[in-house]
Amino acid sequence: MERLQDALNRARERRNETIGTQQTPPKDKAAPVAETAPDQAQTRDTVKPAPVDDAVLSAWRALPQLAPNEELYRTNRLVSFFGGKQAAEIDMMRTKILQQAKANNWHRILVTSPTPRCGKTTVTANLAFSLARQTDLRILVIETDMRRPEMARVLGIKENMAFARVLSGQEPAEYHMVAYGSNLAFATNQVPAANSSELLQSSKAREALKKVEETYAPDIILFDAPPVLASDDTVGFLEYVDCSLMVVAAEVTSIEEIDVAETQIAAVTNVLGVVMNKVRYTAGGYGYDNAYY
Repeated sequence: MERLQDALNRARERRNETIGTQQTPPKDKAAPVAETAPDQAQTRDTVKPAPVDDAVLSAWRALPQLAPNEELYRTNRLVSFFGGKQAAEIDMMRTKILQQAKANNWHRILVTSPTPRCGKTTVTANLAFSLARQTDLRILVIETDMRRPEMARVLGIKENMAFARVLSGQEPAEYHMVAYGSNLAFATNQVPAANSSELLQSSKAREALKKVEETYAPDIILFDAPPVLASDDTVGFLEYVDCSLMVVAAEVTSIEEIDVAETQIAAVTNVLGVVMNKVRYTAGGYGYDNAYY
């Protein structure tokens, strides 16, 4: 872990040195985020859960309820669903993410990876269940990985969900969402969708997402997005989100892949952090041995 972190830091330093040697941008360009970000002390206590009115409560109550399969969730390593010691590392990640989100007034968080099979969907689902244990928050998970959708399989959702039809303006959101309890909802896809990149960058998709946010007033939206280097789906969608969390797989994802993916993300939005997944050997410092990061 330390070797990977050192290598990643060196890659960032090289990239920053390269950027620093490039020509100074024109004055009419937007200032760097570091220069324009609000003072954390001023924003930390002002970011609170969105107000709940009767229309929002009614919308949440109208959603069909997810029927959890505990055996499947154990198989799929959804440890955060069960909570307790085994979810300690996910809870630690949750708390750090919430601190950053509150400090910067971030609500739309995209979860991605450099390449496929890093476990981003599993991390997203775990993070969602962990966040939902903060009962004063409303959490919405939207699957935007429409080339290889996995969220319905991971959660054991059998209904014919196709949130892509919501993004294209064909059907209302409630047809393709399920809730768990009163403050967590998942919008998923059972099958791949055609022309996913064009759909995610379309005005119809942005209008549909805006309507979903107005209807359900989520405090945090997690977007389970495609790998950055696999297609242009995620890169084209990054401008819609506040920040991105990148999931990498130990002994699989290379430093070069992390560096390229992080560079592409940072060019459009904020990099929230990097999650080390599929770690076989750890000290178990946060509660259990087979760590996610």
